[in-house]
Amino acid sequence: MSSPLRTVPPSPTASDRTTPTGSYRDVGVFLAVVFALPWLLWVVEQVTGIRILYFAAMLCVAVATFVAVRWVRRPASIPQATALVPVRPVGRLVRYCLLTIGIFLAASALTVALNAVTGVFPADLTGFSALRHAYAPETLGQTGVPWDVVLTALGANLVQFALILPLAFCEEWGWRGYLLNRFRDRMGTWPALILTGFICGPWHLPFYIGPWFSMGAAERQSIIPFTIFCTLFGVLLGLLRLASGSIWPAVVGHAVNNTVIFGFVHVVVADQAAQPSINAWLTGLSGWQGWLVLLVPIGILAATGVVRRADRERPAAPPPPPAAA
Repeated sequence: MSSPLRTVPPSPTASDRTTPTGSYRDVGVFLAVVFALPWLLWVVEQVTGIRILYFAAMLCVAVATFVAVRWVRRPASIPQATALVPVRPVGRLVRYCLLTIGIFLAASALTVALNAVTGVFPADLTGFSALRHAYAPETLGQTGVPWDVVLTALGANLVQFALILPLAFCEEWGWRGYLLNRFRDRMGTWPALILTGFICGPWHLPFYIGPWFSMGAAERQSIIPFTIFCTLFGVLLGLLRLASGSIWPAVVGHAVNNTVIFGFVHVVVADQAAQPSINAWLTGLSGWQGWLVLLVPIGILAATGVVRRADRERPAAPPPPPAAA
C-alpha cells in the first residue's frame, strides 16, 4: 500500500507547447487580469451599491486563468497543466479531501481553544451567546448547550459549503492549479508556495477599501495579519495540492475555511460581548496563535517529503529561448 502522503507523479503528456519556449508572458497576463478585474467590480459596487465583489471576485481568478492558459500559454493539456487531474483513484482523492477538512477543522478548533485559554478571545460555555446571536437571537440569555441551535448552525454552514465549492474552485484553479506550477518552473517549490500564498493578500485589497478609497481603522489593522494568514494558508493548501497531485483537496480546504470554520467553529463557543474587541493580530487563524497552529501541519507535511518528491517527479521546465543573434 502506498503512503497516504505520496505525491502523484504528473503525466508526461503534461508538457507544454508554450510559445515562445520558456516564456513567462502568460504569468504577467494572469497577474494583470486577476488584479484588474476585482477593481473594476469594486468601481461597479461603489457606483451602484450592489454588493457583487465577494462572489464575483472569485470568478475573476478563473477568468484570468482561462485567458492565460487558453490564449497565451496554450499547454498541450489544460487539465494536466493546471492540476485538474489526476482524480483517480477516486478513493485516494476522497481521503485527501477528508484529510484536508480534518486539518483545517483541527487547526481552527485548536486556535479557538488557545485564544480562550490565553484570554485573547474568551469563550462563553454557559450562554453560547455568539452562537445564539448569529443563529437564534430569540434565545439570547438562556443557558446550557443549545444543541438544536448547534445543529442548525452546522447545517446552514454545510449548505453554504456546498454552494461555495464552485467559487472555491475558481480561486484554486488559478492560485494552486496554475500559478503555483508556473512559479515552480521559475523559482522552485518553496519560494513558489510562499509567493503564491502572499499574492492572495493584496489581491483582497478591494474588499478593504471603501468609498473614495477610504480605509477604516479595522481594515488598516487587519490587512497585514490577513496577508500573513493568506501566505500560511496558501502554503498549506499548496502542500496538500502537491501531495495529492491535483487541486481538489485545496478546493475543499478553501471552501471549508470560508464557511464551516468562520461561520461555525469560530462562533460556536465565542462570547458575543467580546466581539467588538476582536483584534485581527490576535484572534482566529489570522492572529499570531493561529499562525503558529498552521505551521504545525505545514511542518508535518514538509517532513513527509512532499516537496522533495514533487520536485523529483516533476518534468523539467522548458528551457529559455535562445538569445537573439
